[in-house]
Amino acid sequence: MGVGIGENGRSRKFERFLVEVEPRLRRALVATYGPVDGREAAQDALSWAWEHWDRMADVRHPVAYLYRVGQSAVRRFGSRPLPADLLLEAAVDFPDISPELWPALGRLSSQQRTIVLLVHGFGWPQSEVAALLEVNPSTVREHLQRALSRLRTELVVTDAC
Repeated sequence: MGVGIGENGRSRKFERFLVEVEPRLRRALVATYGPVDGREAAQDALSWAWEHWDRMADVRHPVAYLYRVGQSAVRRFGSRPLPADLLLEAAVDFPDISPELWPALGRLSSQQRTIVLLVHGFGWPQSEVAALLEVNPSTVREHLQRALSRLRTELVVTDAC
């Protein structure tokens, strides 16, 4: 049985959607839940988006919406404790960053870690992070300031260059 013309159009639209949304969604969920749970949550959220594609047309912020779907997925399959090498994958993506930073990031709250990684690691504007987390931009700023202060205290910086 072949795929109808409508299904082909749907598939092409969804493929374009994936190219735009998947990397941002995966990064956000990995920043919050670690590489294993984050990737599984992203896959679950994107599967949900495919199954409910008609609903996605009305979604104003698809990454934020699917982030919430991914969070529900993590709750369903039971979040595991963050691994000691939580950000090993990120360390590969950011080889110029001191290895001591990754464990320190792992000790932040999940919301602070998510905000720091998205803003400073992936260059997201604070307003987009606020939309993703469904909080006020001032909340993002406050969490970011507290997280950076904690990181500065924990990681003794001897060279400010």
